[in-house]
Amino acid sequence: MASRIQNKILGLGLDAQSDISHPSTTFLRFRQLNAELAPSGMIFEDDAGEIGKGDEFISSTGVYPVSFNPAARIDKYASAEFMVWAWGFALGNVTEATGTYTIKPIDPCANGLQLPYFSVVEQVCESGGMSLDNLFLGCCIEDVTWDFNYGPGRQSGRMTVNWVGSGRITTPSGVTVPAPVAEHYLLSGSMSLNINGIDYIAQATMLSGQIAWKNNLLAGAGFYPGSGMQSGAAVRGRLEMGVRASTMTFTARLLKNSLEYTKLLAQTTGTATITATFDATDTVTFNYPSVQFESVVNGEQDGIVDVTVTVATKSDPTNGVLTITAKCGITGIGQLGAGAAASEKKNGNGGGASDWGKQPPGTSFTPTDPNAGAQQQPSGG
Repeated sequence: MASRIQNKILGLGLDAQSDISHPSTTFLRFRQLNAELAPSGMIFEDDAGEIGKGDEFISSTGVYPVSFNPAARIDKYASAEFMVWAWGFALGNVTEATGTYTIKPIDPCANGLQLPYFSVVEQVCESGGMSLDNLFLGCCIEDVTWDFNYGPGRQSGRMTVNWVGSGRITTPSGVTVPAPVAEHYLLSGSMSLNINGIDYIAQATMLSGQIAWKNNLLAGAGFYPGSGMQSGAAVRGRLEMGVRASTMTFTARLLKNSLEYTKLLAQTTGTATITATFDATDTVTFNYPSVQFESVVNGEQDGIVDVTVTVATKSDPTNGVLTITAKCGITGIGQLGAGAAASEKKNGNGGGASDWGKQPPGTSFTPTDPNAGAQQQPSGG
C-alpha cells in the first residue's frame, strides 16, 4: 500500500487561536501547487563528543530529544480568499465590516509583538485510513509574497507563504476538514496599478511585480524556561515578530517618456494603489501612503527594453506603511472564534491585535486536548 501526494488535504485555521496552545475552531481547505508536507521538525542531539563514556561514539542511551520546530511553505495561485487569509495573518490587524476586510500591520505599542496564531491540518488518506493526520497549533506567518506577471491564466498571479509552528502537534488531528474553498482567482489582466504618480495601466507598460512582507519571527526566543514540553522535547511558548520588512519591486517597458529615472533623481515621494479584481465581491487593494523609487535598473525581456524598479514603501506618520482593503465570500477570517471570544471577554482580555469576536459559519469540531495528546508521536516524522 502507499499514499499519493495528490491525496493531501490542507486545512488552514479560519479563526485566530485564543492563545498559542488552543487550536482554531474552523478550517478552510485550500489547494496548493508545491508537493510539500510539513515535518514535525523534531530535533535530537547526541553525546558523541562527551568525555567519560569510554570511547568517541554515541552511547547506547546517548540520543536525546531537543525541540519541535515545524515549518512549511505554501505555493498557490492567488485568489481573493487566500489573499485575505494570508495577508490578514501576516500583518495581524484584521477588521471586518459590511463584507469588507481592512488589514493593517499590528502596532507593537498597542498590541505587543505576537501576531495572531492559527492552526494547520495536514491529512493524507491511505487504504481506508490516514497515513498522515497532524494538527499543528500556534502557527505564524514568517513571510508572504504576491507575484504578478504578464500572460494569461492563473499563473499570472501567485502567492507564497512560509509559516512556522510552535511545535505543539496533535495526532490524530481530530479535525474533519470541509470541502475545498471555491476560490475566485485574481489574474493580472484584472489589475489596476498607480505607483508614484504613474498609471501603468493607461501606459500599458507593466510586465511583472512582487509585493512582499516579512515578519522575521524570533523563533529561537520562543524556547524559554517554562515554554512547554512535548514527547520530552521543548516547544515554543511564544512566536514574536522581529524587525518587519515591507518590499515592492516591478518591471515595466521602458519608453521615451518613461518617468521612473526622472522620479528617482528627483527623489519624488507619492502613493501606490494596486488592485486585483475577480468581481465586485472578490477584490483586493493594496494602499501604500508613501512610496519612493530607490533603484532603477535597465534591462530587457523578450527582446524588449524594460526597467526594473525597487520601491521604498515608507511609513506615513498618519496612515502607516500599508493598508489592504479586500472583499471575498468568506466571513470571519482572522477573527477570534465565538467560544474563545467569550472566554477572552469573561477574563477581561481584549483578544489581541485583531478586532476579534465574530464566529464565522463553517465546519467546527471539538479538538483533542493538545496537552493530553502531547505524548503522541506526530505522523509522518
